[in-house]
Amino acid sequence: MAVCDKCGREVALPFKCSSCGGNYCADHRLPENHDCQGKRETKKIEPPQQPEADRDREQPQFHYRYDFDTLRPPVRRRRSRFPYPAASLALLVSIVSVFFIQLVAQLILGPAYFRPGDHSSFLYYLAASGATIVTRPWTIVTSIFVHGGFLHLLFNGLVLLSFGPILETRIGSKRFLYLFFGSGVLATLGQLLFTAPEAIILGASGGLLGVMGTLTILAPNLPVLLFLILPLKLWMATLGFGILSVLLVVFEVGGSIANVAHLVGLVAGLVYGYRLRKEERRKRELLFRRFFGPILEL
Repeated sequence: MAVCDKCGREVALPFKCSSCGGNYCADHRLPENHDCQGKRETKKIEPPQQPEADRDREQPQFHYRYDFDTLRPPVRRRRSRFPYPAASLALLVSIVSVFFIQLVAQLILGPAYFRPGDHSSFLYYLAASGATIVTRPWTIVTSIFVHGGFLHLLFNGLVLLSFGPILETRIGSKRFLYLFFGSGVLATLGQLLFTAPEAIILGASGGLLGVMGTLTILAPNLPVLLFLILPLKLWMATLGFGILSVLLVVFEVGGSIANVAHLVGLVAGLVYGYRLRKEERRKRELLFRRFFGPILEL
């Protein structure tokens, strides 16, 4: 009979430890009951580590998620800080700011704010006139931001809010500004040819009608509300306003209203709109030839 190596008791069927190789009874058969030395000496076998070069090769430092449709990394587009188109917002803020400057100047200067024929009065430094256009050329631009009263400002502001963001979104801020200032300057110069030298020209109507004319060519069926009541398509409103401007210019009706400036700004916008529409057609033709040209040649 075998003897238990722990307690010395004789055991008919001893248990042999797989770690130390000793014979033990049922009470001491577990390694922790007989202080198995083999268990203490056993070490945890860790998997072999890969060299640093292999780890760097298998796990690159930068990871990219690829768009499998274009096989190029996705481009994160930066959101604009302003939900409203930037150029239209900047023009609106500038026009309102200049109007507040006019109100302050009226309160401070009193009659010196504007005296017809007195070129030293305040308004002659902002508004264009035939007598001062050569000595004060900046007034060609600054006169666009000057307005003759609250209703004048309100009407132009509504037009800018209605048509400016739509056109700016379509053609871009840079082209939108080129159109606005180009139409405004041409409208001012055109009105000066038919106005007395001492009279002043002011208002953003010429530039805004340029915006309206361009948008009419690019989106003629855009729905609008004439006088905020009558629903019309944009081309109908533009056509009606154009005919009215021509009649007012021919019959010299309107008094202080710059009808020539309105007509010149509208025509400038229509011409620029035709140019942009030709560019859009040319781009569509190029895209059509690029994708369908090889198929049509078969």
